[in-house]
Amino acid sequence: MGRITVWALIVLLFSGYLMAQEQSGPPPRPLHKVGDHWTPYEPPQEFPPDAQVYIIQPGDTLWALAQKFLGNPYLWPQLWEQNQYIRDAHWIYPGDPLVVGVKAAEAPAPEAPPPPPAAEAQPSPAAPPSPITLPPAAGEAAEELVPLGSEDDIHCFVYVDTEGEELPLTIASAERIGYQARFATGDIVFINGGEAEGVKAGDEFFVVMPDRVIKHPTTGAKLGRVVRYLGHLRVICTQEHSATAEIMASCDPIPLGAKLKPFEAIPIPMAPKTAAATRCDAPSGKARGFIVYSKDNVESLGQDHLVVVDLGEADEVQPGTFLTIYRENPVPGLPRIVLGQGAALTAGPHWATVKLLATDGPVHVGDRVEVQ
Repeated sequence: MGRITVWALIVLLFSGYLMAQEQSGPPPRPLHKVGDHWTPYEPPQEFPPDAQVYIIQPGDTLWALAQKFLGNPYLWPQLWEQNQYIRDAHWIYPGDPLVVGVKAAEAPAPEAPPPPPAAEAQPSPAAPPSPITLPPAAGEAAEELVPLGSEDDIHCFVYVDTEGEELPLTIASAERIGYQARFATGDIVFINGGEAEGVKAGDEFFVVMPDRVIKHPTTGAKLGRVVRYLGHLRVICTQEHSATAEIMASCDPIPLGAKLKPFEAIPIPMAPKTAAATRCDAPSGKARGFIVYSKDNVESLGQDHLVVVDLGEADEVQPGTFLTIYRENPVPGLPRIVLGQGAALTAGPHWATVKLLATDGPVHVGDRVEVQ
């Protein structure tokens, strides 16, 4: 191999390494030996009897393992949620155990069939078949599941606080406080709570900022306070009443005073493709509500925009529920005006975040929604 080719290969490999580092951040530290391998984590040693456990191999990723065990790589947050000892989903270590599901129940051994009856008692070829229901062939009746949104649609939008939650932990300062007033991925910040407040190294938090109170568009009743997700950080080390943390991801510039909420992976809902209601379809008769908030307070909304509606789990709206978006006809007695289709990404008791999947004309806060 010539010298130029060798140097080109070195540059290519180094560029790939830098890109991976930029995307995933530094690996967790410190490493320690567990059994016959090295890991920065504290992997569990015991598992429930019905847990299906896989030992991570070199080259594995949660993305690829979700494809292997769950049938879709977009379900990787479900694997991460089942293995909470893994602090960074970008870094998993060969030799560590991974719970990937539940063992299938073992079917009892089939009994030996009875001897066939005498020839004269055999049913004729025209006799009806035995009433045994056979399972469909693999994949025969399965519908293709598609992700209804992205990680940013969920981790970089909002939730609605209806209880007046208290979030005492805040970002109080930062290493670059003299150079910048807002912070982003990779910056080191200081938290106003430490060991005495129960904060530990390795803890992860959403960085959030309470926003305005939203009201019902017709009654004016208060529905709750919108809380915006700004990013995600991890505690590096702690002191008695303070902690040092690194911002792992940022959706928007993070100011001092931003609040912290314990982090938990939120799965991206998957559902089979569902046709949108047409202008000639009758209403479903299911729960109806309103669009009450839009991301960045955008007035004219279309496909891929994110909104909040005033329907939630108590109204049979779950992540993955499809909604028809419509507007009442200004002429009484005439059919409604169908505007498009949305899908719920997250849900609370009486609220849900919704992604607009398809629209026919502009959509506005105050337009109606109905469960399909």
